Amino acid sequence: MNKSFLTIIFLFIASCIYSQDAIFVKGYGYEGYIFPKEHSIWGFPPEDNRYTPSIEDIAYAEKILLNKMGTDYVKRNQKGYCKPINKRTLNKYVRQYVGYLMDDGAIIIHIYLNRSNYIDNNKISKDIIAVFDGGTVHWSIKVNLSTGEIFDMLVNGQS
Repeated sequence: MNKSFLTIIFLFIASCIYSQDAIFVKGYGYEGYIFPKEHSIWGFPPEDNRYTPSIEDIAYAEKILLNKMGTDYVKRNQKGYCKPINKRTLNKYVRQYVGYLMDDGAIIIHIYLNRSNYIDNNKISKDIIAVFDGGTVHWSIKVNLSTGEIFDMLVNGQS
């Protein structure tokens, strides 16, 4: 048991030491941080299928997201909140981007969105912000760059 515990501690420390800093990216209507595939998230070592998105990947993911904002899928997943998420409000969020490569070669960008006036800019570049309530102030969505689809939208506080 002690051997297992020491191994877990070693892996945790190694993942923190070798993780790289997030890269700031800014485009038309968006800004945020790209987390490289080596970056540990919430103290966990990176998964094997992690991918470091390029600036072009982020621009394409943002284009897909913007184009899908008025869809029924987005409207359905934010029901009950008085501050809607739409094309006009999208630019008020600072993003965090994490990339994944799927077995079929598809690139998935997981975007975490946090209202800029509610977030500490120093913290947002260090680790993914996890908020378990807050409505439309903190939410996330996944974008499939290969198919142009959005999925797994989670508006925090919504079950």
